[in-house]
Amino acid sequence: MSRPTVSDRTVTLAGPGVTDATLAELCAKSSPQCIELESCGRVTDLSPLARVPSLREVIVSNCRSVRYLGPLGQGPGSLRRLVFRRTPVTRAQASDMTGGSMELVADAVGPAGVLRPPQSLVRSSIDLIRNVAGPYRAEEIGIAFNGGKDSVVMMDLFRCAMGTEFMSRCCVFYLGTSSEEFGEVVRFRNDFVRDWGLSLTEPGGAASMKDSLARVKEMRGICVAFMGTRVSDGGHQTDEVERTTAGWPDLVRVCPVFHWDYEDVWGYTLTYGLPYCPLYTLGYTSLGDLSTTIPNPLLRRDDGTFHPAWELTDGSAERRGRFVV
Repeated sequence: MSRPTVSDRTVTLAGPGVTDATLAELCAKSSPQCIELESCGRVTDLSPLARVPSLREVIVSNCRSVRYLGPLGQGPGSLRRLVFRRTPVTRAQASDMTGGSMELVADAVGPAGVLRPPQSLVRSSIDLIRNVAGPYRAEEIGIAFNGGKDSVVMMDLFRCAMGTEFMSRCCVFYLGTSSEEFGEVVRFRNDFVRDWGLSLTEPGGAASMKDSLARVKEMRGICVAFMGTRVSDGGHQTDEVERTTAGWPDLVRVCPVFHWDYEDVWGYTLTYGLPYCPLYTLGYTSLGDLSTTIPNPLLRRDDGTFHPAWELTDGSAERRGRFVV
């Protein structure tokens, strides 16, 4: 555990050694007037700060994994100033914290009008990842990544939950079996993996997803696979965590965004500045093969161009640009 620096009722926590457990223990055992968090890349939950009655000021700097604030800054209390520097805050969180006498200073508030996903949904996804991944070694964990919007969100949630170093030792894999993939998707996927300092396992030569997954398991010895599947995708998955069915490689399948809606995915992506495939800016809302995917007709402008994917107002029409030949 990282040791806090204490000076005149101010406690400073800094560096990647600081975790949610570190902060929770500090809040339970001390009564500072000011807490400073600096570059705590593994801290996702600031809600314990709301339980420190002596606290008057909180300064959070460069803590890019913060996702849950709980009741912090809401209602009566001693807290008078809350500062977020280079630490994203959702528009809904900012709105919740500006109704009282407390001063909020934030330089990275999410886009106007973007109020989803609810922070409780994000927290439950992070908790799910930690609970399932915790008993395994990183080398036993697989993370499926195809470059789509859902898998990007899942990757970010995993990094927030488990940390960059742990994630770098996991098996990130792609199960694609199609020869008709968009070039933009291939380039985005490769650039994303490179920028995140990861390596991508591609089994290749497999005729089906089942065969590809079996080959990944054989090559890397994974026991659990995290996927970007959502309930709206259909398929065999019926819950967030399930063991594969008979005939498939024996694995635990985990889908942290299973209960997320289309609007949740884009709200999270835009608020936290996640990268995304450029096809989404051209009106594509769901990406499949070249021969079966077109921009969503509901996003078509009068001049024949298309609004970006996140402007789709009916999430149930997400797959309107996908068809079966």
